[in-house]
Amino acid sequence: MTSTGEILPPARSAAVGKVAPVIFWGLGAIAYILAVTNRTSFGIAAVDAAHRFHIGPTVLSLFTVVQLLVYAFAQIPVGLAIDHFGPRRMLSSGALLMALGQLLLAISHAALPAIFGRAIVGLGDAMTFISVLRLTTSWFPASKVPLMTQITGLLGWFGQILSAIPFAAVLHLRGWSSAFNSLAIISLLSGAMTIIFLKESPTNDEHRSWPTRKSIGENVSAVWRNPAMRLGFWSHWTTPFSAGIFALIWGVPFLVKAEGYSKYAASGFLMIIVIGGALSGLILAYLTSHYPEHLTRMTYSIAAAQLLAWTLTIAWPGQIPGSVIVILLTTLSAGGPGSLIGFAHARRWIPTNRIGTADGFINGAGFIASLFGMLGIGVMLQWQGSYSLTAFKFAFAVQFPIWAIGIVQVARYKRKVGEVLWHDS
Repeated sequence: MTSTGEILPPARSAAVGKVAPVIFWGLGAIAYILAVTNRTSFGIAAVDAAHRFHIGPTVLSLFTVVQLLVYAFAQIPVGLAIDHFGPRRMLSSGALLMALGQLLLAISHAALPAIFGRAIVGLGDAMTFISVLRLTTSWFPASKVPLMTQITGLLGWFGQILSAIPFAAVLHLRGWSSAFNSLAIISLLSGAMTIIFLKESPTNDEHRSWPTRKSIGENVSAVWRNPAMRLGFWSHWTTPFSAGIFALIWGVPFLVKAEGYSKYAASGFLMIIVIGGALSGLILAYLTSHYPEHLTRMTYSIAAAQLLAWTLTIAWPGQIPGSVIVILLTTLSAGGPGSLIGFAHARRWIPTNRIGTADGFINGAGFIASLFGMLGIGVMLQWQGSYSLTAFKFAFAVQFPIWAIGIVQVARYKRKVGEVLWHDS
């Protein structure tokens, strides 16, 4: 450990039995799957939203930008709350908030209240994933945590399947209100199941203490000073944002308006991200568990593949063939699982009692990067006054500076972590 306490390999609680950890982690995983469904539902409905609210691309982008802005900036207070109150209350509260947000979206006929509804969805979503990560840390031994983290992320892709297929079907067959009311009901059921049945640790420690100003300050300061947290933050920034931009808002409009596909075909294309994410998640689960010393190389590899795929897509003369879109979406699919490398850095060097706060910092990174990209693309499309193929190609180029920032910062904090470890040895 350093004199400032920046690097400290944490002690981990051992898993109790074989069945209980899977059951209680599984309850959390179900809540996360449904949170991803709530998160990605608007991307499926983006074209419908433009017609329902009579809005252009800049206002359309605000739906998801505001949602992710709330999500990202809620991460640190949510992480602190998890460290004090435990994941059970946070998961159930998150489900309730998502239900309220989707209900507001279902009944809205103007853009402003609907955007507010997406903000509430973002707040509820913010409480979910890092709560499940805390369950994973509590119920499984340290050797299995990287694997279970990747599996958790992998299962989240099923939430996108739910939005891409059954939610899309309800939207197209029954209409806007029925589709979003259905999500509200499912979220309420998820919250009830969590609060009734979930046990959050082998000792059932529910972290009932209220945080003090001093404890909050000490916790945040210690986590922020830790270079391993910052390495995790920039790792999370670098890989998932492009897939989020495509899946959450701009993929369907691009495929429908610029490429000429039907809404059903566009939703089908998004399934490539889901299937590819599942496969890459399995691969990365193995790699992060067995080769933790190569975590940053994995981040670099994923970012490089995405950069090359987007370069090919943007530089392609004229209409982009389906094969190139498949290549693009396949590389993007590794971004979500790749973002979980950031949490692997944290779990190597940050004490367990501060993991929730560290996860909050890290989990916000990719979503901040995503909202910069989403808003940037919306502004560029609005400036060009078109959803044409050329306009989309030009707009998608705003992603390249985001990768550049992430790669430079990953290299910087990888070096700082190495310096601390060398000093301690």
